[in-house]
Amino acid sequence: MTAIATATAAQLAIWLKERWTTGHEARFSNLYAALFFEQYATDCSHRLGEKDSFNASGGHAGNDHGTLPELPPFPPEIEWKKVGVRLTEESFAFRVAVEAANAKIAYLYDFDPPDGGDHEVLTQMASLGLKALAVAERLRCAARLSPAPTPDPEYTTARHLTERQAHSEELRVKTLESQQASHAALVAGAAALPV
Repeated sequence: MTAIATATAAQLAIWLKERWTTGHEARFSNLYAALFFEQYATDCSHRLGEKDSFNASGGHAGNDHGTLPELPPFPPEIEWKKVGVRLTEESFAFRVAVEAANAKIAYLYDFDPPDGGDHEVLTQMASLGLKALAVAERLRCAARLSPAPTPDPEYTTARHLTERQAHSEELRVKTLESQQASHAALVAGAAALPV
């Protein structure tokens, strides 16, 4: 009887150790994935700052970025099976969203002059940067990891991206209002012409 209890206890100990090791490795995979998305959000924020400097200085400072930051391959340390299906799907769907946004920006630069995709670049950088932070937060929460460190709580990547997204939306609304007023004036002018 003691042999059975000892064997059962040994099997239970092995099972608990394997479960702990698997859980520990899954936390590392989630951490690597979260850091990946946080870095992408930081890259979006940095690129927004450079584009803003370029626009504000009339091209004398910053850089005129015409695309989103490149989304590098996922780190090989991430074991996606340990991350879970839902978060893995969300992570890979994010990659598809970045590619779709870049395709839209390229299309607008080619077929919607004069400013083409400039506004879309700003909008997508802010939007996708915030989405990257949201994915990172869900990855951290799922593995019960600490929130991302914020060296300067007064100025965070999330705050910058949120402010830029709001500013971009204001510009979009003003542009639409201007286009509608211009169109209305054109229609009114055309109606006033003698036939």
